[in-house]
Amino acid sequence: MERILVGTSPRHGALSALARAISLAKRIEARVHVLFVAPPEGSVPSGLPDDKALAEQRRLRLLAQQAAQEGVGVESFMTEGAYEEEVIRFAREHRITLLVLESGDGDGRGAQRDDQSLKQILHGISCRVELVSPRRDETATLGNGEAT
Repeated sequence: MERILVGTSPRHGALSALARAISLAKRIEARVHVLFVAPPEGSVPSGLPDDKALAEQRRLRLLAQQAAQEGVGVESFMTEGAYEEEVIRFAREHRITLLVLESGDGDGRGAQRDDQSLKQILHGISCRVELVSPRRDETATLGNGEAT
């Protein structure tokens, strides 16, 4: 059976990636694992402010619950640490066959940091990877601080 991983953190969104993973899981009868990675205690997360991160996390949980009600095998996990290291560790330990990640918005230093993050993950795993671009309306909505 295929095992799909979607990783998320306050800096790494995953709404579009989770929607894609669930859609794929329905077609191929795969299991979806959602990994929420919190920054290490004492570190200051960069990226999304807490309220936006919490709103996205709530939307992710609702999407996962809805998929589970529709018969898709969805499991959620939480961990603390460096995002890239935790995604790699989880993928190895759970023998993930497909990693679905959401690409960044491509602006300046944030894009460079996202590229480095992706390279580190790709170097540490041996499964297939699919990058999903968030829809414009999702990016705009999250950028305004609204939850739809």
